[in-house]
Amino acid sequence: MNVKSLSARAGIRIRCPRATVFAAFADAETMSRFWFNRRDHGLVEGESSTWFLGNDEDAYSFNVHVKQVCEPERIVIDWEGPDGHCTQVVWHFEEIEDGDTILTIEESGFSGDSGSIVEQVLDSTCGFNQAIVAAKALVEHGVALNVVADHA
Repeated sequence: MNVKSLSARAGIRIRCPRATVFAAFADAETMSRFWFNRRDHGLVEGESSTWFLGNDEDAYSFNVHVKQVCEPERIVIDWEGPDGHCTQVVWHFEEIEDGDTILTIEESGFSGDSGSIVEQVLDSTCGFNQAIVAAKALVEHGVALNVVADHA
């Protein structure tokens, strides 16, 4: 097995139209209610922005470069990790029967030794699973779960 080719992946069925699910991630204000805080005016291809872990003045921040926005099907970004290395994150929004959406998020391009890559993949997979459950709660039921703020 080639550890360098591992990716983090999470998926869920959200019982809403894919345009609604797409907007939850594309719109800064909406995404800030369930995942990372953003202060941009939406995802724009070719632009970069800063995302924040929390609302505090000194909140941890990281850079995001928007590579592709294909509304309402796909979002692709590169984001910078704590070591300065960028990985790629792809959101895929698949419309299925009854107007529901299958949301899949996948991150690839991890670096480091084998143990470090496995650790990063597991950490990202767990984080994406929390984010998609929080997105589902918000778009289906209007409930903000605060999973990022409450992550232990």
